Amino acid sequence: MKNNFNQMFSKNLCWRQCLKFGVLLLLILFSLGSVQAQSRHRRKHRVKHPVKKHAVIHKRHAVVAVRSAEQKKDTATIPDAITSKNFTVTSAFTPSLRDASKINFSATTALPSPEKIPLSYNVPAQNLSFTYQPSFLRPLAANIDTASVWRNTDFVKLGYGNYSTPYLEGGFSFGDGYNSAITLHAKHVSSKGNLPLQQFSKTGIDASGVFALGEKNELEARAYFDHNNQYEYGGLIPGVNYDKDSLQRRYNDIGVKIGLNNKVKNTSAIDYRPTIAIDAFSGNRDEHESTLIIDAPFAKKISETFSAKLGITANISSYKADTSTVNNHLVYLSPSIAVNRPNFKLNVGVIPSFDNSSFHLLPNVTLDAKLRDERFIVQAGWIGYYNANTYRSLTRYNPWIEVPNNFYNTRVIEAYGGFKGAAGDHFTYNARASVLSLKDVPLFLNNVSGAREFAVLNESKMNDFRLHGELGYNAKEDFSLLVGLTMNNYTGLKNNAEPWGLVPIELTGSLHWNVLKHLLLKSDISINNGAQYQDASGQKQRLKGAADWNVGAEYHLIKNWDLWLQVNNLLNNKYERWVNYPVLGTNILGGIIFNFGDLKK
Repeated sequence: MKNNFNQMFSKNLCWRQCLKFGVLLLLILFSLGSVQAQSRHRRKHRVKHPVKKHAVIHKRHAVVAVRSAEQKKDTATIPDAITSKNFTVTSAFTPSLRDASKINFSATTALPSPEKIPLSYNVPAQNLSFTYQPSFLRPLAANIDTASVWRNTDFVKLGYGNYSTPYLEGGFSFGDGYNSAITLHAKHVSSKGNLPLQQFSKTGIDASGVFALGEKNELEARAYFDHNNQYEYGGLIPGVNYDKDSLQRRYNDIGVKIGLNNKVKNTSAIDYRPTIAIDAFSGNRDEHESTLIIDAPFAKKISETFSAKLGITANISSYKADTSTVNNHLVYLSPSIAVNRPNFKLNVGVIPSFDNSSFHLLPNVTLDAKLRDERFIVQAGWIGYYNANTYRSLTRYNPWIEVPNNFYNTRVIEAYGGFKGAAGDHFTYNARASVLSLKDVPLFLNNVSGAREFAVLNESKMNDFRLHGELGYNAKEDFSLLVGLTMNNYTGLKNNAEPWGLVPIELTGSLHWNVLKHLLLKSDISINNGAQYQDASGQKQRLKGAADWNVGAEYHLIKNWDLWLQVNNLLNNKYERWVNYPVLGTNILGGIIFNFGDLKK
């Protein structure tokens, strides 16, 4: 009985559960149908109303989305009777940030230039050729000339030394280094020795500039003035009064030079560098000289191997003195063909010349050949050239000459052979042997009658066998040493017994050494075996050998301020370059340098 009741109760419970589930299912279906009906009713009777927008602003863009209810996951229920014209629509929104812009680090090369511009480099030669200048004043603490960018800066250098030697120097620069570069340099130095009228003074001012003429040409200009004053003190006796004016030798030199050259290759592949110079030279004994020099070299590139060259040179001078007037004209052409190969350079040409009224044809053949080691170059040549002799050039060589009555230009034909090159990273060398034939060479013979001047004699023909060698060592910009030796053997003189006044053997040296960061040492030396002269009896003699050793130092003290020291003739060798004219003894000078101005890169 009890079991039957339980079975009946279980069946009734299952039935009630099924009934509840069915009712619930009907309610769900009914609800869905009502929602669909309302949706169809709204689409049928939709009315546009103004909307008060409430939206989320994402950075610079504000977007308001109004969508149908069926297009949204979450829909707001809107009653049928809407009394207000404004309503709010809210939808699900997920804020997000814009993708950050990333820098592209991919390397790209520069765009190629539409026009290939050839560049021409003029690299100065590293080897120097020493030519002895018998100047009576040594350069004092000269600045080192280094290859560097244009520096727009100024300096003033002041000092004083024994022998009553004041020293004043100034350098000033203008321009930007691109469109113009102008330098102005002025210098004065004087000394007074222990001998009667052993006095010297030299004053000079020089202005030079380079100006860009467009992108392809540039103009070079230079103007200068030099004033030199000295006295004929040779052989004067101490304690005797002399007429100072009659022994004075004063020279003034003023001139200008203008040149034009192309910076880049032009369409016709012609390089040019014409210059014109005008100089006026005068002395205190009513002698005047004016000189016009025109030099116009041209070069035409025919191919990668061949090029044609042509030079036009004119040196025209006019000299006037109390007793004479001399016109000295020298004009010549220099056409040649140049062959440029990787292993050798060959230049073949001739030089037709007019020396006043005389015509001469000179050779112009040179060869530079590289051997297996490209740093070893063999040189050979057969060349001809002129040394134009003027009153200005002769007084620079010997300031004690008599007032000349005539001038002759020296004509030289030289055949040479030698080699040059480099050993390692620091050593350079150069050696040459030459055979020279010289015509119309000026010689300087002292006057044995008691006069203190030198007569200028002309030697119409003379031969010279010359040996010249150079050896250099460079260690970046910190250390440089250069030594040169020149030996001359003069023979075959036709008009004179000896080569009066010429120095046959000379050894020279130059040193620049940055010992410390702010300390620079400089030194130069000149050694020669003396020139020949005549004694009071007319016999030939040779002057004693000379050794002139100079040392100098510069020290950077503080910003814009440097100290300098110069010792000339360190060995106190009072030698005579010209007989009866001894030089000063040891000359010690020192002072300060003030640098100012802006650096332009």
